[in-house]
Amino acid sequence: MHPTETFQLQITFLPQALVSIDAVKDDVKNWLLGTGEEAFVEGAIDDLYLDLPYEAEAPEQYEQLGGDNLPLLVYKYDREHLLQIKTKLEEDFKGLISCEMSAMLTETWMEGWKESFKPIRTPRFYIYPPWLSDNLPQDLIPICIEPGMAFGTGQHATTMLCVKALEELETRGIQPDTLLDVGTGTGILAIAAQKLGYKTVTATDIDPDSIIAAGDNARVNGTPLILEQGTLPSRGAPFQVVMANIIFYVLRRIVGDLATQTAPGGFLILSGVLADEARAMEELANPCGLILEHEDVQSDWVCQIYRKV
Repeated sequence: MHPTETFQLQITFLPQALVSIDAVKDDVKNWLLGTGEEAFVEGAIDDLYLDLPYEAEAPEQYEQLGGDNLPLLVYKYDREHLLQIKTKLEEDFKGLISCEMSAMLTETWMEGWKESFKPIRTPRFYIYPPWLSDNLPQDLIPICIEPGMAFGTGQHATTMLCVKALEELETRGIQPDTLLDVGTGTGILAIAAQKLGYKTVTATDIDPDSIIAAGDNARVNGTPLILEQGTLPSRGAPFQVVMANIIFYVLRRIVGDLATQTAPGGFLILSGVLADEARAMEELANPCGLILEHEDVQSDWVCQIYRKV
């Protein structure tokens, strides 16, 4: 079950004479991404109500909503973890930002995104939220996902590409026994692997909220997972399949470690890579004994399947 309270960290950007707010915001975003905090949002300014014309272009809407003055918002169940983020941000961006923490009921927070989470069909799976569990298709494998604070509901192109990559291996007749999902988020990919017949599935994430969400979703789906907080697991390596749906900024630093976790002859599935980053990712992967076998693109995002030689 999700904790009853959710904590919010609001990061507001202070006007500066020598550096633009936009530049500071980019630095803070990269700082958050670099520490594994992917689930932040660019929020609206309090008490700002605008009736935006439908035909307004995205940049125009962004400016009308406040533009660079929009704060960044980070949500966590773990107050102490969020407090650590706040302390480090204030140290690294002293005088450039102000941070404020607040609490709200988790139920209130979760109601805000329910309308945007719709069921998804793939050739093998039907991914749906628990409040839309009626009339499930009989010809597809059901996966019930409630994200909570974690990233990965199947809505994002990178998650869909990874699901398709698992389906691609199955289509080839490849039936490995062991899989590692690095940066598991909601656990959706690990759960999909378990439902495809993988005997032992390990999932890791540096975010404690993701471990909670993945554990909850695994129980709902009846798919036992070995869950560990961190990047790499403490046991089980090497794995026949390793998956990592993480941004290129992080992948380029850990691809060697991921290769080490992959058994010879096994597969490493990487996503979270933009199309214009794909060749750079391949150049980093090749020296690690990884040969690109398959690449899929969706909405400018790439998923790559490498074989470990």
